[in-house]
Amino acid sequence: GRCPACRYGRENICQNMRMFGNDVDGAYAEYVKAPAKDIFVLPPEIPLVEGCIIADAVTTPYHAVKNRAEVRPGDSVVVFGCGGVGLNVVQFARLAGGIVIAVDIVEERLEWAQRLGASITVNPRQIEGSAARKIRQLTGGGADVALEAIGNPATIQEAFSSLHPGGRLVVVGYSDHEVALNAGRIMYREMEIRGSLGCRPVDYPRVIELARIGRIQVVPLVTARFPLENINEGLDALRHSQGIRSVVVME
Repeated sequence: GRCPACRYGRENICQNMRMFGNDVDGAYAEYVKAPAKDIFVLPPEIPLVEGCIIADAVTTPYHAVKNRAEVRPGDSVVVFGCGGVGLNVVQFARLAGGIVIAVDIVEERLEWAQRLGASITVNPRQIEGSAARKIRQLTGGGADVALEAIGNPATIQEAFSSLHPGGRLVVVGYSDHEVALNAGRIMYREMEIRGSLGCRPVDYPRVIELARIGRIQVVPLVTARFPLENINEGLDALRHSQGIRSVVVME
């Protein structure tokens, strides 16, 4: 690319980016044309149907944890939202050596989070007070890192409030609403707030290799398959938060 972001190796925030489903027609079709530079080969150890979720649900969390949150061994890491993206944030935070606290209102997803490496789970509907207060109690003053994988202004605020002084908030979930955060706390406590979008092309081979050697789980996360003609059923399942990841397959 030619824009400043691309020249500095941050192609994921290219000023001229054209994205499937956003800027051009998406890939709900039997065939789709893509630039050769954006194609990566899956090794035979990774089934194609399950491996297809690597392109977003796995690479996005990798970038968020490694490049934006910069999780280090021993860090306390709280993950708000344990859906298809958040569960992989849990996996990568655990792989980086973090002590992971998973937050969600759906018990099934918290059970998944535990299977994938969360040490502690918090269901805000089953505790007294806020999730942020509970996390501060569990961590002795607040987490080192918080990642919000929902895109809800209220949970972004909760994630920020769950941090100790000097903590780092990484916003992974998308929202087009404004979020109010205490500017005085940001300044006096040297808080960090970072956004995280997608993943850099250079990181894809690393993520694929981690999946190939079994350091992260991919296959169990695909909990439903839909043929192309039933795609609306898959979209309904997504809207109602059913399962973890659904995949459209060509039969």
